[in-house]
Amino acid sequence: MKIKKALICALAMAIIPAAQSFAGEREMAAAREIGSLLREELSPERVEVIVADDGKRAWIECAGAVISGIRIESMKLDAELAELPANIQDGGMELSHRITSSRGEIVLRERDVNDYFASGKSTGGFSELRFKFSPQGYSAEGKFEADVVIIKINLDLKAKGRLGLKQDGVYLEDTVIYAEGIKQPENITELVTGRVNPLLPFAKIPFPVSFSSLTMKNGEALLTGEPKKIDVGSVWRWNR
Repeated sequence: MKIKKALICALAMAIIPAAQSFAGEREMAAAREIGSLLREELSPERVEVIVADDGKRAWIECAGAVISGIRIESMKLDAELAELPANIQDGGMELSHRITSSRGEIVLRERDVNDYFASGKSTGGFSELRFKFSPQGYSAEGKFEADVVIIKINLDLKAKGRLGLKQDGVYLEDTVIYAEGIKQPENITELVTGRVNPLLPFAKIPFPVSFSSLTMKNGEALLTGEPKKIDVGSVWRWNR
């Protein structure tokens, strides 16, 4: 009887490390594939992915990711995952579908928004457009050109408003536009802001993410859903 109990204990001691090793391997494989997907989709400068709880949670942190042409100073995601597949191999996109939800945090810098418009990548009819972020909101100056039916609009404009948070992105809201010192009517304001909004769409982030608040500061805007970092898990890192 004593020999039987000893054999059972020895077998249990052998099984537990093996199970832990397998779980660790799956977590590392998941972290690697999620990180590789982010590299492919968002071209970040640096990525760190931590996967824990046998793949049920992931912490994702990127620096210098690019979302719809705009560089993001930092992005953090606290994600919940459905059950991982038994074999994880080249499955970044599949894993992205297993992320059922995530709470995010993004730092959007005024400088990076201005660099985007200066690059000429915006197709909204703007040139020399520059934003200034402050705790009170944003101000902007630039040139706007558009053809509306048979009328050609060409404005040197100034604008002020605030950045607003919606489910699908960051928007210019409460905007007032001036041209030649004259406040423009609502239809002109809607035409101009419609060429910008959403300023930062979330659709390019390859899994669901939510934010609960947006705070404007001098030179940057902070979007947060109050994510909580995982301290222990399988870690995958990459630097450009």
